[in-house]
Amino acid sequence: MKAKAVASGIPRREFIRISSVAAVGVAIVTMSDGNLFAATSSGIVPLMDVGYAPSLPAAGFSTQLNSADSILSPDPRFISTGARISVVGAKRADRHRNEAGGIGVDALFATNHRQPDNPSHFRFFSVNGRPDADTISGPISFNMPVLSTSGVTLMVTRQRPTTQEPSATPPPIESEASALTLSLGNVAGPKLARGVYVLAFREENSDSMSNWNRLSIANGDGGYYVSGATFSYVLLNVDYAPAAEAVPAPDRRRSARH
Repeated sequence: MKAKAVASGIPRREFIRISSVAAVGVAIVTMSDGNLFAATSSGIVPLMDVGYAPSLPAAGFSTQLNSADSILSPDPRFISTGARISVVGAKRADRHRNEAGGIGVDALFATNHRQPDNPSHFRFFSVNGRPDADTISGPISFNMPVLSTSGVTLMVTRQRPTTQEPSATPPPIESEASALTLSLGNVAGPKLARGVYVLAFREENSDSMSNWNRLSIANGDGGYYVSGATFSYVLLNVDYAPAAEAVPAPDRRRSARH
Protein backbone atom coordinates (compact mmCIF):
# COMPACT_ATOMS: atom_id res chain seq x y z
CA MET A 1 0.00 0.00 0.00
CA LYS A 2 1.61 3.23 -1.16
CA ALA A 3 1.06 6.33 0.91
CA LYS A 4 0.73 8.52 -2.15
CA ALA A 5 -1.94 6.25 -3.54
CA VAL A 6 -4.25 6.38 -0.55
CA ALA A 7 -4.15 10.08 0.27
CA SER A 8 -6.73 10.79 -2.42
CA GLY A 9 -9.58 13.28 -2.34
CA ILE A 10 -11.99 13.42 0.58
CA PRO A 11 -15.67 13.38 -0.42
CA ARG A 12 -17.48 16.70 -0.41
CA ARG A 13 -20.37 15.24 1.55
CA GLU A 14 -17.96 14.23 4.31
CA PHE A 15 -16.04 17.50 4.51
CA ILE A 16 -18.55 20.32 4.85
CA ARG A 17 -15.87 22.87 4.32
CA ILE A 18 -12.21 22.19 3.62
CA SER A 19 -9.80 24.63 5.19
CA SER A 20 -6.30 25.22 3.93
CA VAL A 21 -3.34 23.37 5.37
CA ALA A 22 -2.18 26.66 6.79
CA ALA A 23 -5.30 26.81 8.95
CA VAL A 24 -4.39 23.48 10.53
CA GLY A 25 -1.27 24.99 12.06
CA VAL A 26 1.50 23.23 10.15
CA ALA A 27 4.28 24.54 12.36
CA ILE A 28 5.36 22.40 15.28
CA VAL A 29 3.72 23.78 18.41
CA THR A 30 5.56 23.64 21.70
CA MET A 31 3.45 23.14 24.81
CA SER A 32 4.45 23.93 28.36
CA ASP A 33 1.68 22.15 30.29
CA GLY A 34 2.60 19.67 33.02
CA ASN A 35 1.69 16.06 32.32
CA LEU A 36 0.38 16.11 28.76
CA PHE A 37 -0.05 12.33 28.57
CA ALA A 38 -2.76 12.19 31.24
CA ALA A 39 -6.42 12.45 30.26
CA THR A 40 -8.33 15.26 31.88
CA SER A 41 -9.35 14.33 35.41
CA SER A 42 -12.82 15.76 34.94
CA GLY A 43 -15.14 16.52 32.07
CA ILE A 44 -15.35 14.66 28.78
CA VAL A 45 -12.68 12.27 27.47
CA PRO A 46 -12.80 13.17 23.76
CA LEU A 47 -11.39 9.93 22.34
CA MET A 48 -14.32 7.52 22.39
CA ASP A 49 -12.63 4.53 20.71
CA VAL A 50 -10.24 3.47 17.93
CA GLY A 51 -11.12 1.24 14.98
CA TYR A 52 -8.78 -0.47 12.53
CA ALA A 53 -8.77 -1.96 9.03
CA PRO A 54 -5.70 -3.48 7.33
CA SER A 55 -6.14 -1.44 4.15
CA LEU A 56 -8.32 1.06 2.34
CA PRO A 57 -11.00 -0.28 -0.02
CA ALA A 58 -10.95 0.12 -3.79
CA ALA A 59 -13.47 2.47 -5.41
CA GLY A 60 -17.01 1.19 -4.99
CA PHE A 61 -16.05 -1.29 -2.27
CA SER A 62 -15.88 -1.32 1.54
CA THR A 63 -13.65 -2.83 4.22
CA GLN A 64 -15.01 -4.07 7.55
CA LEU A 65 -13.67 -2.41 10.67
CA ASN A 66 -12.55 -4.01 13.92
CA SER A 67 -11.37 -2.60 17.20
CA ALA A 68 -7.75 -1.45 17.09
CA ASP A 69 -7.24 -3.57 20.20
CA SER A 70 -7.60 -6.62 17.93
CA ILE A 71 -4.15 -6.01 16.38
CA LEU A 72 -2.17 -8.94 17.78
CA SER A 73 1.39 -7.86 17.01
CA PRO A 74 3.02 -4.48 16.30
CA ASP A 75 5.34 -3.97 13.34
CA PRO A 76 8.93 -3.30 14.52
CA ARG A 77 10.00 -2.22 11.01
CA PHE A 78 8.60 1.23 11.83
CA ILE A 79 11.61 1.81 14.11
CA SER A 80 13.93 1.94 11.09
CA THR A 81 11.56 3.53 8.55
CA GLY A 82 9.49 5.93 10.61
CA ALA A 83 5.76 6.32 10.03
CA ARG A 84 3.92 8.12 7.26
CA ILE A 85 0.54 9.34 8.57
CA SER A 86 -2.12 10.57 6.15
CA VAL A 87 -5.53 12.05 6.86
CA VAL A 88 -7.77 10.40 4.26
CA GLY A 89 -11.28 11.15 5.50
CA ALA A 90 -13.29 12.79 8.27
CA LYS A 91 -16.80 13.77 9.26
CA ARG A 92 -18.55 15.57 12.10
CA ALA A 93 -21.64 13.91 13.58
CA ASP A 94 -24.91 15.31 12.27
CA ARG A 95 -26.10 15.96 15.83
CA HIS A 96 -23.17 18.37 16.37
CA ARG A 97 -23.35 20.11 13.02
CA ASN A 98 -22.63 23.85 13.31
CA GLU A 99 -22.25 23.65 17.10
CA ALA A 100 -19.59 25.83 18.72
CA GLY A 101 -16.44 24.02 19.83
CA GLY A 102 -14.82 21.06 18.12
CA ILE A 103 -11.97 18.56 18.13
CA GLY A 104 -8.25 18.77 17.43
CA VAL A 105 -5.66 16.00 17.00
CA ASP A 106 -1.94 16.55 17.59
CA ALA A 107 1.05 14.34 16.84
CA LEU A 108 3.49 14.35 19.76
CA PHE A 109 7.20 14.47 18.93
CA ALA A 110 9.88 13.64 21.46
CA THR A 111 12.84 16.01 21.13
CA ASN A 112 16.27 16.16 22.71
CA HIS A 113 15.71 19.63 24.15
CA ARG A 114 12.47 18.78 25.98
CA GLN A 115 11.51 16.45 28.82
CA PRO A 116 9.70 13.20 27.86
CA ASP A 117 6.45 14.39 29.43
CA ASN A 118 6.56 17.73 27.62
CA PRO A 119 6.88 16.93 23.90
CA SER A 120 6.38 19.17 20.88
CA HIS A 121 2.87 19.12 19.41
CA PHE A 122 1.89 19.22 15.74
CA ARG A 123 -1.82 19.99 15.17
CA PHE A 124 -2.58 18.11 11.95
CA PHE A 125 -6.36 17.76 12.18
CA SER A 126 -9.19 19.91 13.49
CA VAL A 127 -12.95 20.39 13.23
CA ASN A 128 -14.40 23.68 14.41
CA GLY A 129 -18.08 24.55 14.67
CA ARG A 130 -19.40 27.66 12.95
CA PRO A 131 -22.98 28.99 12.80
CA ASP A 132 -23.07 28.76 8.99
CA ALA A 133 -20.98 25.61 8.42
CA ASP A 134 -18.38 23.52 10.24
CA THR A 135 -14.76 23.91 9.21
CA ILE A 136 -12.88 20.63 8.85
CA SER A 137 -9.19 20.58 7.96
CA GLY A 138 -8.24 18.98 4.68
CA PRO A 139 -6.03 16.02 3.72
CA ILE A 140 -2.44 16.16 4.89
CA SER A 141 0.46 13.68 5.15
CA PHE A 142 3.53 13.87 7.37
CA ASN A 143 6.35 11.67 8.68
CA MET A 144 7.03 10.78 12.30
CA PRO A 145 10.05 9.10 13.86
CA VAL A 146 9.09 5.93 15.76
CA LEU A 147 10.84 5.02 19.00
CA SER A 148 10.85 1.47 20.30
CA THR A 149 9.93 2.78 23.74
CA SER A 150 6.97 4.93 22.76
CA GLY A 151 5.74 4.05 19.25
CA VAL A 152 3.49 6.83 17.94
CA THR A 153 1.60 9.10 20.34
CA LEU A 154 -1.31 11.35 19.42
CA MET A 155 -3.33 13.77 21.55
CA VAL A 156 -7.07 14.27 21.00
CA THR A 157 -8.45 17.53 22.35
CA ARG A 158 -12.06 18.61 22.73
CA GLN A 159 -12.59 22.34 22.52
CA ARG A 160 -15.69 23.97 23.95
CA PRO A 161 -16.77 27.56 24.50
CA THR A 162 -16.98 28.71 28.11
CA THR A 163 -20.55 29.43 29.19
CA GLN A 164 -20.96 33.15 29.61
CA GLU A 165 -23.30 36.04 28.86
CA PRO A 166 -23.78 36.94 25.16
CA SER A 167 -21.00 39.15 23.90
CA ALA A 168 -19.68 40.50 20.64
CA THR A 169 -16.33 39.01 21.62
CA PRO A 170 -15.96 35.26 20.91
CA PRO A 171 -15.80 33.27 24.17
CA PRO A 172 -12.50 31.71 25.29
CA ILE A 173 -11.98 28.03 24.57
CA GLU A 174 -11.61 25.42 27.30
CA SER A 175 -10.20 22.06 26.29
CA GLU A 176 -10.28 18.47 27.50
CA ALA A 177 -7.69 16.00 26.22
CA SER A 178 -6.76 12.33 26.10
CA ALA A 179 -3.70 10.63 24.64
CA LEU A 180 -3.54 7.70 22.22
CA THR A 181 -0.41 5.58 21.87
CA LEU A 182 0.05 3.16 18.97
CA SER A 183 2.66 1.08 20.72
CA LEU A 184 5.38 -1.34 19.68
CA GLY A 185 5.39 -3.11 23.03
CA ASN A 186 3.57 -6.10 24.45
CA VAL A 187 1.05 -3.95 26.31
CA ALA A 188 -2.69 -3.50 26.29
CA GLY A 189 -4.19 -1.11 23.76
CA PRO A 190 -3.75 -0.41 20.04
CA LYS A 191 -0.52 -1.57 18.41
CA LEU A 192 1.36 0.19 15.60
CA ALA A 193 0.85 -1.56 12.26
CA ARG A 194 0.32 -0.64 8.63
CA GLY A 195 -3.32 0.09 7.96
CA VAL A 196 -6.15 2.50 8.63
CA TYR A 197 -7.07 3.78 12.08
CA VAL A 198 -10.42 5.43 12.79
CA LEU A 199 -10.45 7.81 15.75
CA ALA A 200 -14.01 8.11 17.07
CA PHE A 201 -14.60 11.38 18.92
CA ARG A 202 -16.83 12.17 21.87
CA GLU A 203 -18.08 15.76 21.84
CA GLU A 204 -20.71 15.23 24.54
CA ASN A 205 -21.15 12.54 27.18
CA SER A 206 -24.28 11.32 25.39
CA ASP A 207 -22.31 10.43 22.23
CA SER A 208 -22.20 6.69 21.56
CA MET A 209 -21.35 4.17 18.86
CA SER A 210 -22.08 0.59 17.82
CA ASN A 211 -19.46 -2.17 17.72
CA TRP A 212 -16.71 -1.65 15.18
CA ASN A 213 -17.55 -4.90 13.40
CA ARG A 214 -20.90 -3.38 12.43
CA LEU A 215 -19.15 -0.52 10.65
CA SER A 216 -17.00 -0.35 7.52
CA ILE A 217 -14.78 2.02 5.56
CA ALA A 218 -16.35 2.76 2.18
CA ASN A 219 -14.85 4.37 -0.93
CA GLY A 220 -17.29 6.57 -2.80
CA ASP A 221 -17.84 10.09 -4.12
CA GLY A 222 -14.10 10.47 -4.57
CA GLY A 223 -13.03 9.62 -1.03
CA TYR A 224 -13.25 7.46 2.08
CA TYR A 225 -15.85 7.52 4.86
CA VAL A 226 -17.17 5.28 7.64
CA SER A 227 -20.44 3.74 6.53
CA GLY A 228 -23.00 3.69 9.34
CA ALA A 229 -21.13 6.09 11.64
CA THR A 230 -23.24 8.46 13.75
CA PHE A 231 -20.22 9.95 15.57
CA SER A 232 -17.50 12.40 14.63
CA TYR A 233 -14.30 10.78 13.36
CA VAL A 234 -11.08 11.04 11.37
CA LEU A 235 -9.52 8.34 9.17
CA LEU A 236 -5.72 7.97 9.39
CA ASN A 237 -3.75 5.82 6.99
CA VAL A 238 -0.47 4.68 8.57
CA ASP A 239 2.36 3.32 6.41
CA TYR A 240 6.15 3.20 6.34
CA ALA A 241 7.79 6.55 5.65
CA PRO A 242 9.31 6.58 2.15
CA ALA A 243 12.93 5.43 2.15
CA ALA A 244 14.07 8.55 0.29
CA GLU A 245 12.64 10.84 2.96
CA ALA A 246 14.34 11.40 6.29
CA VAL A 247 12.22 11.54 9.43
CA PRO A 248 13.84 14.31 11.48
CA ALA A 249 12.76 15.48 14.90
CA PRO A 250 10.96 18.85 14.94
CA ASP A 251 13.21 21.87 14.48
CA ARG A 252 13.16 24.00 17.59
CA ARG A 253 13.73 27.11 15.52
CA ARG A 254 10.45 26.46 13.65
CA SER A 255 8.45 25.94 16.82
CA ALA A 256 5.72 28.32 17.84
CA ARG A 257 4.14 28.76 21.24
CA HIS A 258 0.45 29.17 21.89
